[in-house]
Amino acid sequence: MSDEYESFDEKRRHLVADIARQRGELGEAYRNLEKPIHYAEYGLRGFGFVRQNPWIFVAAPAALKIATALIGLSRGKPAKPAPRQRQSLKHEEPAGVTGHLVRWGGRGWKLFKLYRRVRRYFP
Repeated sequence: MSDEYESFDEKRRHLVADIARQRGELGEAYRNLEKPIHYAEYGLRGFGFVRQNPWIFVAAPAALKIATALIGLSRGKPAKPAPRQRQSLKHEEPAGVTGHLVRWGGRGWKLFKLYRRVRRYFP
């Protein structure tokens, strides 16, 4: 006999305890097998809900913006400056035809750079 166990009965009790522990672990693992399936089902339900209600993409950001504005007002923080005030912080663009050409030229250049980045995704 082994030096670790003094008798056959002690060895048997130890093996029975190990088997019981392993059975418990196996049962727990079997119960946890269905968790990923449940998570996938919940995700698909959420995706189906969003697919049936596309207005959420408009309502959620608007609600978030309103909520942050209300929180800012309740804390007494000043609101963002008006667009005219923010625009005055930027450099002034020339007025007239030159201003239009500069503005639309810049927008065209940004659009061209965007096109160059995404054109490889469209055959």
